[in-house]
Amino acid sequence: MGACREAGFPQPEAMKLELLVTRDVWQTQVAVLEDGLLVEFQQEPRHLDGLVGNLYLGRVSRVLPGMESAFVDVGLDRDGFLYEGDMGPLPDLAEADNIEGKFRNPSIRDLKEGSGILVQVTKEPMGAKGARLSTQISLPGSYVIYLPYMEHVGVSRKISGTERARLKEIVRRLKARVSGGFIIRTAAEGVSEEDLAQEMQGLLDQWTLVRLRGMRAEPPAVLHQEADLVARLIREVLLRADGEVLTDDADAAEQARDLLSSMGHPREKVHLWPGKPGSLFEHFRIQEEIDKALRARVWLRSGGCIVIQSTEALVAIDVNSGRFTGKRSLEETAFAINMEAVDEIVRQIRLRGLGGILVIDFIDMTRKAHREALFGRLREALERDRAKSRILNISEFGLVEMTRKRSRRNLDRVMTSVCPCCEGRGRLPAPWRTAQMIAETLSGRHAPKKAVVTASLEVVRFIEENRDRYAFPAGITFEAAETPRLSHFTVRPVS
Repeated sequence: MGACREAGFPQPEAMKLELLVTRDVWQTQVAVLEDGLLVEFQQEPRHLDGLVGNLYLGRVSRVLPGMESAFVDVGLDRDGFLYEGDMGPLPDLAEADNIEGKFRNPSIRDLKEGSGILVQVTKEPMGAKGARLSTQISLPGSYVIYLPYMEHVGVSRKISGTERARLKEIVRRLKARVSGGFIIRTAAEGVSEEDLAQEMQGLLDQWTLVRLRGMRAEPPAVLHQEADLVARLIREVLLRADGEVLTDDADAAEQARDLLSSMGHPREKVHLWPGKPGSLFEHFRIQEEIDKALRARVWLRSGGCIVIQSTEALVAIDVNSGRFTGKRSLEETAFAINMEAVDEIVRQIRLRGLGGILVIDFIDMTRKAHREALFGRLREALERDRAKSRILNISEFGLVEMTRKRSRRNLDRVMTSVCPCCEGRGRLPAPWRTAQMIAETLSGRHAPKKAVVTASLEVVRFIEENRDRYAFPAGITFEAAETPRLSHFTVRPVS
């Protein structure tokens, strides 16, 4: 059941999309629901403002010709990374005559350390890596994306037929008086020429302001900040489908209404949650779904399961039969579980914000028709994903390899930190190994003769069961810690 429907608001027969927005002193959170099912979750902690889309006048700190890349100081904790493949025109914003759009296409070798450079963040910092940067500048609007250094006019693949031709003709005619190119977004379908012209002019004005700021600024400096999370998701998600917004924050509701109204959409699409403050996500069990998305194992309704493990190089997704045994044959059982797993796999990929290289290990199937049906189902499920992806056919080992564009921190990186016990390995020393470390500590030259050793219950139990086998001094007693941490122990001397 959809969010707005459960809240008691009048609904159309089929709710396609809903945005649940909640704010508190810590963060802004937005949950995206499709047919009442959580498929995407994003948050902006107050101390981690969104960076993707921001424009900076940076300073080149290091040039690495052998790596075809450079590091650029944009004022963040770590220098950003600029790869030659992400380079486009490089205007010299310090020259007044460049206000007319003079620019060139250099390579990494043309960059000089200490010089200023206009860059845009395309990927947020992840782990030890700095932000991914590009000089291929773009300014997104609701209906079009402005490309200051290109003359191309493109149209979303999801717009076809006469509407595609109509929009392309309008934008080409409007841009004849200005420099730069435009990409027409899916949300522009059915939009009037007047609305397109108004947004295009707004983006041109925005770009003029960026250039003027760049002429006056000293690097590193922020020249343009992308819209906040609520505005971005309304523009990127809500306008792609017929949906509504439900929020428990009056300011967010007014912001969303003003934004929709400015783009010709009814303000009535935004509803203020009538429940008590902080109860919106609780009512729709959003946190429960997020907690599940932080676990490695996800259970399917049939009893099967999928296991998701992230590594430095890729994300591995394994489909298991679990408790599902089927009724007909092994082939039919595998096909049924795989088909059910596809939708959940794509949902988890979107919800967790997984990207890079992903390898899906489906249960082996021998029939070609089953493999083709499974692959078709996967492609269909990915069509609803906003992130660009590329998938390869199922291999003879039952593996599907795919790539998915990664532009933001995934859910695990935002909401968790590395375990101080296992240091991110996901494994801890066995109880016997910790017991051995305790014995080595107590056998040192300056070790106390009498002491209390505090360790996890598993370690203490192992030592007590095997004390005769190991040479622990008679004056040593053991006690279990309240918090089980297999790799940690303390030795407290007693008089």
